[in-house]
This record gives sequence, C-alpha cells and structure tokens, in this order.
Amino acid sequence: MSSATTFLEHVLARISEVGARCSYTFVTRTGGTTRDQVLTFAGLDREARSIAASLGERAAGGPVLLMFPTGLDFLRAFLGCMYAGVVSVPAPLPTSDPRALERGARIIADAGVRLVLTDAGSREELAGWLARDGLAGRVDCLALDDVRFAEPETWRMPAVRPHDVAYLQYTSGSTGEPRGVIVTQDNLLRNLTDIWRMIGSPETGVGAGWLPHYHDMGLVGQFLSPLYVGGSLAFCTPMSFVKRPALWLELISRHRAGYTAAPDFAYDWCAKQVPDEHVRDIDLSCLQVAMNGAEPVRAATLTAFEKRFAPVGFRAGSWRPVYGMAEATLLVTGLAGTSRPAVLSLSAADLERNRAVPGTGEAARQVVSCGRPVSLDVRVVDPASLAPLPDREIGEIWVRGASVAAGYWANPAATEETFQARLATGEGPYLRTGDVGFLDAGALYVTGRIKDILIVNGRNIYPQDVEETARESHPALGLGAAFTLGGDETVLVQEVRPSRLGGGSTPEKVAEDIAVRLARLTGLPNVRVVLVRNGTVERTTSGKVRRRHMRDLLLAGALQPVHERIPAAARPAQAAS
Repeated sequence: MSSATTFLEHVLARISEVGARCSYTFVTRTGGTTRDQVLTFAGLDREARSIAASLGERAAGGPVLLMFPTGLDFLRAFLGCMYAGVVSVPAPLPTSDPRALERGARIIADAGVRLVLTDAGSREELAGWLARDGLAGRVDCLALDDVRFAEPETWRMPAVRPHDVAYLQYTSGSTGEPRGVIVTQDNLLRNLTDIWRMIGSPETGVGAGWLPHYHDMGLVGQFLSPLYVGGSLAFCTPMSFVKRPALWLELISRHRAGYTAAPDFAYDWCAKQVPDEHVRDIDLSCLQVAMNGAEPVRAATLTAFEKRFAPVGFRAGSWRPVYGMAEATLLVTGLAGTSRPAVLSLSAADLERNRAVPGTGEAARQVVSCGRPVSLDVRVVDPASLAPLPDREIGEIWVRGASVAAGYWANPAATEETFQARLATGEGPYLRTGDVGFLDAGALYVTGRIKDILIVNGRNIYPQDVEETARESHPALGLGAAFTLGGDETVLVQEVRPSRLGGGSTPEKVAEDIAVRLARLTGLPNVRVVLVRNGTVERTTSGKVRRRHMRDLLLAGALQPVHERIPAAARPAQAAS
C-alpha cells in the first residue's frame, strides 16, 4: 500500500506518475462499426479539477446525485466531486418505469440531494421528471457539457481526511428499501488495496468490462481500479453486452486485458450465446484474472465457459470467485493464485440441517469456494446464540475490518442493526451480511441468503437449488425465481422460450417435467410452476434474482404466464378463493 492516507491522495499521486500513458476507452458498436472514445488520465485530471473548482457553491453543501448514461462523463463527474470534497451519489438514469422513477425520488429525499449532474442528452428528460415530482424548485439539474467550468489551474486541493465520506452507494434493493451505504476515503483505499493483493496485479494492468458504474462491483472493481493501480480500462454499456455478449470478449482480446469482472450469469450467457464464428476471432490468452461474483458462483458455469473458450486461450486458473457487498465497500473474500477454484459436492439433506457434509449423486449440491479474506476478519455465526461456528457448519457471515463502511446515511436504526453486531462474548462490532455459508480451512463458501431461504415442512431449502435443478430439465428454460406463498406452498416462476421447445414438447409437458424433477431431486412435491416468457424474471443491477419482487408481481396478477401448473392439492383452495 502507498503512503497515501486517502483515496484522493493516492489517485493524485498515481495520475502524476502515469499521466497520458493510461486511459479509459469507451467502446460503442453501431451496426458493424466499432468506435472508441479515449480519455487519458491526464485529461481526466484536468477536467476533474475544472469541475471541482466550480462545484462548491452549486452543490449547496449536500450530496450530488450523478445520473449519467454509461460513458466517460460519469468518470469526469465522479472525480470532479471527489476533487471538490463533495459527496457523490452514483445512480442509474430513471426510466419510464414507475418503480425506477420512485426509487430515484426516494434516493433524492433520503440523501438530501440539491443538485443532479448529468449529460446534455439526458438533462431535459431528468428536468421533466423532477418537475413532475414537485422537485424542480428544490433540486437543480445541471448538464456537464452545457456549462463552462473554471480553469483547472484555479482548483485547490480540499482538506480531505481518511474518515471523510467519499460517496454514497445505494443498495440495489434486492432485499428491501434502498439504503445509502457510507463509503469513506479510507474504506475505498483499503478495499482496493485488498482487491489488488488478491488479484496479484496482472502484468498488463489493463482491464475490460461492461458493468454499470452505479453498482458497487462496477464502480470499485471496474472503474476505480485503474486509477488505483495505474492501468487502462476498455468498457462498453451493459446493454451492448446483453445484445452482443461477444463484445465483452472482443474487448478483452483487442485491448489485451489482463483482468475482468462480472456476475456468474454473464459467463453463462457467453458460453451459451456467443456464435462459433465470433469465438474464432477471439484470443483470451491475455486474461489472467476473471473475477466472478455479485451472485452465487455456479460450478456448471465455470465448466461451460472453460469448455467453450479454452480453444481460444482461456485458462481455468484465471478464475477468481469473489464474495463481497456494498456494505464492505466491495471485496470480502477472493481466490488468489492460479489454481482452479475448489468445488465441494455436498449432501443436500445435510445442507438443510446447516451442515456441509460430502454427498454424491444427482441430489448432491456443488458449492464453489469464494477464497479467503485478504485483511478482513470473517466469521460464520449462529444467528440464535451469536457464537462463532466451527468449520463446515452453516451460519450467517459476519465481517469486520477497515473497509467495512461507516453505516447507512441518515439511518441510525438500520446502521445499529447491520453494522454494530457483537458476538456472545461481546467481541465486535461486526457487519451482519444477511448471507449464509461456512468456512473450510479459511476459505469461505456462500450457500445462500437468509431472507431467501424457503422453509418447507420444517426444511431449509435454498431457492437457487430449486432454480438450477429446474433449469436443467430442458434447454429452452432460462432464469427462474423460487419462493413460498405462505404455509408450505412453493412457487417457481420460470422463463421459457417456446420457440426452442422443439421435438413435440409443449409448455404443459415442460411444466410437468419440472415439477417431477423437483420432487425427485429436491424432495419438494406439488410445486406450482409458472412459465413466463424470456426476460420476465427481474434481476437487480448486480445480477441477483429479485425473488420477493417476482412474488409480489405474481400476487398482484401482473405476470402473463405462458402456462401455469397448479398442483392438484392446491386447486380446491384456489377455486374456493
């Protein structure tokens, strides 16, 4: 770690060292034409100084909301806020979706925002939204490219201390109301130090990716890592990746990237969707680190990606499964070294009893190691007794250390509940992650999330086990969301592509096959299977399935099923209602 005591101090030293040798390259593709927009570190520094020199009075002393499309403007604004000593709040552009608009308004209210920064192309739409929400007189909306800022030479370094707030990271809302995680200068510097100790600093120092800048993995792991280490980044929009998954791999290949990061579903998407003719044009031999996190890491995904892309240079030793969360800035644990990740095959029956015991056969569950903590103290704790558990016993994951955030903005009750936990001995405080897992010889294995666990007939069932088991029953199936509807009624909302059923198969038969497979392999009889079209099951910005939201949509009658299999045992009760 450098002698810097704040992230800002470290960044200024790094930019002074690398100047114009390192850059951000934003890649867009229209038709068959690829366009690169390049911003060097030296250029970014000058623009950030100019913005910062003009920002103080406009920010009115409060947090500034950054609402930008993917691109270089966000980086200018984020660094400009930091250079001004102003707290920034990265957030997605609100869409016409009422839920997105409502979430944006709640962030403004929660953070006390008085200024929104955006680009000229988005300003009119944002100003209209603010006016409709009655915020036009209280919240200003400023487009960076419509303003003449001060000369960069007029900028003066603010008095920034290690425990000053660097930015607020609003959680994605997969488990409840979004909350603003307070990330300090010290949190950010310490966590990036841990990330690069885990990575081992790839020789090329070049990264490539598509993650959104308003998500913790995208902001810290993708966009801020180059400034920390002194390397370059090539990136595209999330939508560009979804439409053409090969573009991500092409960025790695063309820019000779040594590292990348993405949720598990992205690697699975590439393995299934990149056409053979595109694979032949890709060279992944440069890739030394492929971080896989933000959602459960599936052994099947690792195997499928390796098989598909080993012929073009991908190495199994490049995998870096990671575990982290915004409340810890980002990284909690990660796999170091160049060995393929450890995968344990565990007895599903023993997992229900919170024990990690080896198992075999179809009903066994494979769990991938998320590596070890670099500097944080990670415990697995019995939520009832608050006692640390021994290896291979499953409990809640607790974390403490220098990169654990300072709490939730303006929410002391939630801060106390989540960030101030103590063991039965009084040791602490710890961050309660809400995730469950176990330790094995220092390595962490994450098995699920407390609030998502399905309790059926007294058994603890992990929803991802149900979803993965169902998806394997037919190649036309996609994402699924499993949850319960009171009592022991289990529901699976399952995406299907009817055009890919083939072979005389029908939605009715597929739904029945799913139910039979779940009964045989998970012991869940009478599962209600709701088949929906591809793209219906929603994820958070980090890739997590929004199970409780899908439950709410089902109860509200907002889904449009392709077919619904209602178990015979449930039909009389449904008819009576």
